[in-house]
Amino acid sequence: MTINRKKIVLDYLNTLDKAVTAKEIAVVLSLDRANVSRYLNELHKETQLKKIIGRPVLYQAITINSDNQEEDYNKKAFSRLIGYDASLKEMVQQAKAAILYPPNGLHTIIFGQTGTGKSLFAECMYQYALESSVLAKDAPFITYNCADYAQNPQLLFGHIFGVKKGSFTGAAQDRTGLIHEANNGVLFLDEIHRLPPEGQEMLFTFIDKGIYRPLGESNETYQANVLIIGATTEKSDVLLSTFTRRIPMSITLPDLVERTVEERYELVDSFLKQEAQRLNQKITIKREVLLAFMLYQPEGNIGQFQRDLKLVCAKAYLNFRTKKGQSLKINQKDLPFQVQKGLLSIKEMSKQMERLIEQDKAEFVYVPTSERTENLSKQSNETIIDPLIEKNLLKKTNEHLLETYRLAGSGHQEQKSYFNEYVKTLSTTADIRKHIIDPVLKELVEQLYLVAKERLHRSYSAKIEFAFALHLQSALERIKAKKQITISNLNEIRKNYSKEFQVAIDLSAMIEKTYSIDVPFEEIGFIALFLTKQEEVEVSKKQGKTTAIMVLMHGKTTASSMMETVQELLETTVGTAINMPLTMRVQDMYQQVRQTVVENKEKYQHGLLLLTDMGSLNTFGNMLAEDLGLRIKSLPMVSTAVVLEAVRMASIGRTLEDIFQSCQTVLKSSTKQLTVLDAKKTKAILVTCFTGEGVAKKLEERIQPVVDAAKVTIIPLQFLHREAFKQQIDQLMETYDIKAIVGTVEFDYQNIPFYTAYDIFNDEKLVLLKNQIEEELPINEMIQSLTGTLKKVGSVQQLMYFLQKLLQQLKNELAIMIPAGVETGVLLHLAFLIEGLKTGTIIREFSELDAYAKKNRMIMDIVKATLIPLEKQYQLIIPEDEIAYITQMISENKIKTH
Repeated sequence: MTINRKKIVLDYLNTLDKAVTAKEIAVVLSLDRANVSRYLNELHKETQLKKIIGRPVLYQAITINSDNQEEDYNKKAFSRLIGYDASLKEMVQQAKAAILYPPNGLHTIIFGQTGTGKSLFAECMYQYALESSVLAKDAPFITYNCADYAQNPQLLFGHIFGVKKGSFTGAAQDRTGLIHEANNGVLFLDEIHRLPPEGQEMLFTFIDKGIYRPLGESNETYQANVLIIGATTEKSDVLLSTFTRRIPMSITLPDLVERTVEERYELVDSFLKQEAQRLNQKITIKREVLLAFMLYQPEGNIGQFQRDLKLVCAKAYLNFRTKKGQSLKINQKDLPFQVQKGLLSIKEMSKQMERLIEQDKAEFVYVPTSERTENLSKQSNETIIDPLIEKNLLKKTNEHLLETYRLAGSGHQEQKSYFNEYVKTLSTTADIRKHIIDPVLKELVEQLYLVAKERLHRSYSAKIEFAFALHLQSALERIKAKKQITISNLNEIRKNYSKEFQVAIDLSAMIEKTYSIDVPFEEIGFIALFLTKQEEVEVSKKQGKTTAIMVLMHGKTTASSMMETVQELLETTVGTAINMPLTMRVQDMYQQVRQTVVENKEKYQHGLLLLTDMGSLNTFGNMLAEDLGLRIKSLPMVSTAVVLEAVRMASIGRTLEDIFQSCQTVLKSSTKQLTVLDAKKTKAILVTCFTGEGVAKKLEERIQPVVDAAKVTIIPLQFLHREAFKQQIDQLMETYDIKAIVGTVEFDYQNIPFYTAYDIFNDEKLVLLKNQIEEELPINEMIQSLTGTLKKVGSVQQLMYFLQKLLQQLKNELAIMIPAGVETGVLLHLAFLIEGLKTGTIIREFSELDAYAKKNRMIMDIVKATLIPLEKQYQLIIPEDEIAYITQMISENKIKTH
């Protein structure tokens, strides 16, 4: 964010006692050099720093002298408030005037809704009084909430003014009040409107004359010098007019809705930094989450804003600690519904968002400040569940499910219902942890089901075999520990499934022979249930249980035209389309979609797949799921092919998960074809100077002899200004594959390598340009050679295109280029790494890993984050040593241009 980063630059300069360059600041703060230069020039114009003209230009903080030292101190008290120099600027000036007004300041009342920060503002006023020497350094700051004893005026008055012995029943001794304790300091009375009229009258007598009487005192008066600061959520008319007249300074704090978007960003940023430090963990927040918090309007203002943020952090921390997530991440689905609704305003605020948040960043990371906590965070984030712990976790889950089943009803239908749920939950609980099943047990289960298939003449899915293996694993441990499991409905199982029970007896004999144990009858009952008809275990697709498909797209007829085409091709009525004209507000579109679902909610009970094109429509899925309590999945950037696949699968009764996975495959396939088409474009080099002639002509003559004119086109261009030049490049990229830009003006765009005129007249750099342009990535040859060699990765073609996409993403993230030969090597390395990890043959150590990781932590983190989709796709974890090897390959072979 511009304001925030500018402040960071200024704060950093204030810590230095020397002049520095923009480049030095950019390196230290990890900011873009051009942006830093802009911030510095703006700060110079605002007279907040000195600019020393020279080569290079230097910048230095303005030294504080005795004349302005006091003013600098004064700024510190209110700098705790976000927006102190923006939306709160006028209020801060009022507060300063109230504190500095002679002889003892002005009594003040702060108006504002719940959560606007009244208490914090009062504390800042007190701090300002100390820094300005209006109050002594040891002056008290006493706070009291008038709502505490609002129903008992005697206690309330006694608490504020003190109590004289015997003044009321229970007053056994004299007791001083808050005014006495606050003498020569500040008394902050929160919820001051809860002070009864008599209390207000007693207080304004003290304000008028500086004297007061404790409760029950009739003769003697006491003096005190106290500055009163009150706060209330009500309007001034709820207080006595005689009271408000005696408080000359009134300050009204704005609601959060009146604060700037920049300040809301600072609120999120500040709070997440505090939480990262407090939790001692790195927090990763998705772009949509940041936008949602910046745009939603909490009724409880900043107070609720922080509570909602804390709730989201707590939920993310719980997921992290229970190993549901690999790191402490906050996604859109973690947000309360009222926060998600903030995304509906993104269309109206799009320009401000573009100015504040980097457009190409999908995630934002907040880390603890100290190196120690960073290391702890790293260790915690990278912890892998010990196989033994994982096995015990599954064992406990299995026992819990078994206990639930055992306590269920005994009727035949109830048996099957509960058992089906047991099998379903057991198989999904284990997800990808199949490796924890003992190989001997796995082989035994395969033999058991071969016998069962032959004896019962039926087939069984891999899912139920896997669930049975997990169940049997726990059963063996239970039998060895001599733990008895009872089934009250065992006789009914024997009667209802007599064939299966007889086969189960024979199978139990195979188990007994393998493990030298006695299998109890109760366990045989469970084996019989696992052998029942497969169609009873798998819930059948009944008539009417169709997954709903909805297409949402921008434009007057885009969605409806696409859906009509698909329905006509498939001769079906499945699917709904809703168009969003460009003049339509996002909030209105959301309400229309919501109303469509609500009006026919029964139609959506079996899941809804939302297919969208772009923008705010992509956020509707999570919001509708939470709003209406439905199972919803979303897929953005869809095409007619994707809609066709979704409607086709929904028409034949496939589940939401099946349809979603299939559509993802179609989407990836479409993207892959586009990539292949792009590769057929003619390669080109752009040569540029201010005139498009002269120097450009010389550069073209220098490049021409070293490239193949039949394969590479050299295009001279005039460089007018950066934006116009970008537009020219965009137009050319529709026809050409632009491999490099050569020119007199340094230009960075679309990760295209840039070579200066000086580079081109350097033979070594010219050869580098030649090799980079002529080398092609032999992806098809690689696929052919690896097919048959890689046996554990599934489709080799799918793997290689996936790796190629990730490597391109990695180059973009690191803003580097690597030679095509090296890129081929990296792809091959990754392919064999996946194969090795799948077969368990990759076990090697990176020499001095800790030292290398410390030196290259940022690059390693980017590599690791980029490869997360690869880990998920192939259900594995890439070790830290291998991350280091990949980082080393890329870092040591990147192309070094000017």
